[in-house]
Amino acid sequence: MSTTVSHETFAIERVYPNCRAHVWASWSVREKKAAWMRDAGLEMDFRPGGEERGAFEDERGLHLNQGRYFEIAEQERIVLAYSMSVNGRVHTVSLATVLFSDEGGGTRVRYSEQMCVIPPSDGVAGRRAGWEHLLEGLGRYLLADTSGRAS
Repeated sequence: MSTTVSHETFAIERVYPNCRAHVWASWSVREKKAAWMRDAGLEMDFRPGGEERGAFEDERGLHLNQGRYFEIAEQERIVLAYSMSVNGRVHTVSLATVLFSDEGGGTRVRYSEQMCVIPPSDGVAGRRAGWEHLLEGLGRYLLADTSGRAS
């Protein structure tokens, strides 16, 4: 069976009112990331070479995210590669970069992803929609926890 893959790229930017250290902690501390990703079972070893594994279920079945951190520059950058599967079949493999910078008393987060789409898949549209949803969840999480908000 021959399957044609495609290669796609997208980027999303958000500015959060919290200081960079607080936003960084929401990505680097397992309990915080699990909270905004709504994945109580998230497994995370946040270090270069460390792995991350998360899952969720919807009407299509069990979605599994498996990744590895390649570079972590404290409060500046995270580079990771990850795959997404549904019911045991990998349908995307991605390289993601998350950049953190100061912005007007808060923090700008730029999430960019280069992906290989293996059909059948919801492809770049599905991945972008998923990250839009997750970054909105991060915003709600950060607004609820005002301890790290810049004044």
